Amino acid sequence: MSYGQEVMLPGSQGCQLQGYVLSKALGPGHQRLGLVIFHPYAQMGGCCDDPIVLSIFRQAARCQDVQTVVRYNQRGVGSSSGSKSLWAAQDMADATALCQHILTMHNGPTHLHLVGYSWGACVAAHAAQLRHVTAFVGISPVTAVMNAGGLASFFLRTKRHLSQLPPILPKMLVLGDRDQFSSVASLQKVFGSEQSGRSQQDLAVPQTEHTPACLVLMTDCDHFYINQRKEMAEKVLHFCSKQFANQMKL
Repeated sequence: MSYGQEVMLPGSQGCQLQGYVLSKALGPGHQRLGLVIFHPYAQMGGCCDDPIVLSIFRQAARCQDVQTVVRYNQRGVGSSSGSKSLWAAQDMADATALCQHILTMHNGPTHLHLVGYSWGACVAAHAAQLRHVTAFVGISPVTAVMNAGGLASFFLRTKRHLSQLPPILPKMLVLGDRDQFSSVASLQKVFGSEQSGRSQQDLAVPQTEHTPACLVLMTDCDHFYINQRKEMAEKVLHFCSKQFANQMKL
């Protein structure tokens, strides 16, 4: 199957970002859903050819509710211009500019759902403040307080970035029960929630007076979802389809 047509997409301050776009023809009268996928930390080799990113892209391409799906390389990665960002302020600005561009494309999406894997969840959180972004999915956002995850979370200030998510935005969090860089407990702290029973599936993470975040805990699974990527991608697209259907009723 196609992994999208290669294009150069506008970032912030004149930066050009290498992207891959797959669009399906729909009439101009339709409400149209677009999905943008954000890859892991570029300084650690993250790119839009990451296996998790490609798994989500494949599943989105098959989903009848998704009109446009986009994956792209952050600045300094692949053919994207600029240099890799250490603290990632430029990546956040690029993400917002890119999503604004997608929303203005001729017969393009009327709604955007953002899917970020690992560090990509933090990048996506900043673009989630745009008006026509109507759902967010964070796959294994780095939030742990111990070991390698704790160091990465502290260095990259991941919790501060995730706090940028609008409280009323529908959110889904996906986590493996053996994740090396995050945990249910650390996600609870970030999203101000409490949860009983780690062994349950598809748990709601309540946020007082805000839209609850749905937490999907995958068993026998670590940060990289080896042998479970298709199942994880199916769960992500199921959530997006359900949210889009709900939004069409409004």
